[in-house]
Amino acid sequence: MRLVVDANVIISALVADSKTRELIVTLDPDLLTPQFVHDEIENYENLIAEKSGMEPRRVQQFVDLLFQYIEVVPADEFSSYIEGADEAIGDTDPDDVLYVACALANDAHIWSDDSDFEEQDTVEAYSTSDVIDSFDKR
Repeated sequence: MRLVVDANVIISALVADSKTRELIVTLDPDLLTPQFVHDEIENYENLIAEKSGMEPRRVQQFVDLLFQYIEVVPADEFSSYIEGADEAIGDTDPDDVLYVACALANDAHIWSDDSDFEEQDTVEAYSTSDVIDSFDKR
């Protein structure tokens, strides 16, 4: 199974030593995320440092570590799917269009705790608890 991971899941893994972090580094499925997520997380490094209690340098080390387990997908690899993704979820949340497009291009599902993904039926979405349940059954 391939999963496109959204920014909030990755930030959650950075902020706390949690099941989310454990899942990212131990899951069998391929984990993917659009390029903009990697860039966006860099914009939140100070907030992540504040919430996690880590020094900014340490946060960057954790970002680098987590992205060893998550493939960053350039926009040009899923740009042809953006129109269809926009039709599927653009009216609900335009910020989620690129996740759906990335999932479509890579024959993947989405891992997100954002309930907006439940409003579309183009790609299957899993919450963190769904991923935990799926992982525990393997």
